[in-house]
Amino acid sequence: MGKRKIVFLLAAVLVFAFAAGAQAGDAKPRVVYPKKTELDFEGTKIEGEIRNPSEFYFQHKPDEKMDSLVKRRRNFHREMLRDAVLGK
Repeated sequence: MGKRKIVFLLAAVLVFAFAAGAQAGDAKPRVVYPKKTELDFEGTKIEGEIRNPSEFYFQHKPDEKMDSLVKRRRNFHREMLRDAVLGK
C-alpha cells in the first residue's frame, strides 16, 4: 500500500508540473519599447507660432488675491483723542 501512495503522489506532482508549464506558455508576449526615439523632421515644413508655456500661463492666469501681511485697522479713535488732548 505504501508504494501505491508514492506512485500516486509522484503522478499527481508530474501532472501539476506539466499543467503549470502549459499555462506559462500561453502568457502574452512582453512588449519592449525602445529607450530612445529619434524623430527626423528634415525636409518637413512646419508652420505655426512659437509659444512658450510660461507665456501661456501668464496670459491666462486667473487673478489671484493675496492677503496683506499688514493688519488693516478699523478705527483710529484712540490716536485721534490722544492727538486732540496733547495738541499735536
